[in-house]
Amino acid sequence: MKTKLLLVLALFVFAISCTKESAEPEGTPENPSGGTPSGGSVVYNINKDLMLQLINDSRKKGCTCGSTVMPAVAVITWNDQLAKAAYDHSKDMSVNNYFSHTGKNGSSPGDRIKAAGYMWKTYGENIANGYGTEQAVMTAWLASEGHCKNIMSASFKEIGAGREGNYWTQVFGIK
Repeated sequence: MKTKLLLVLALFVFAISCTKESAEPEGTPENPSGGTPSGGSVVYNINKDLMLQLINDSRKKGCTCGSTVMPAVAVITWNDQLAKAAYDHSKDMSVNNYFSHTGKNGSSPGDRIKAAGYMWKTYGENIANGYGTEQAVMTAWLASEGHCKNIMSASFKEIGAGREGNYWTQVFGIK
């Protein structure tokens, strides 16, 4: 229980609003898990449909993030470029044994999203470590005010997520 509490306390949130940068997309993301984007599939070591369902269930009904009541907002859609950026960051954290929004190479979430080919106007990132399932990590994120606000933000229209081991990353964006 103490370990779980420490993991929840160790969660970080990072959301930045910026103007769109100009660059060309770098192609289609790879799928290291070999799954396909169709029903119930595993994409970037995430059950994409379950993750999207858990997020959109919260967005459709609204929720309270810490002390802030968040109204219902439009559903969000999956984006494979954001999923690649999320997976790449989870993999980097797992391989290099660290936990941060800043990549081991100094990259920001915006840098990683751009490298995955997503030309963002605004983005947000949630990270977590130590959870075994989509449900467990979503429960933790929704219990954390900043992470919950990213999930509930009407500013975000698309999401991608990735996992390596027990390192999880969600990336939100709008073009």
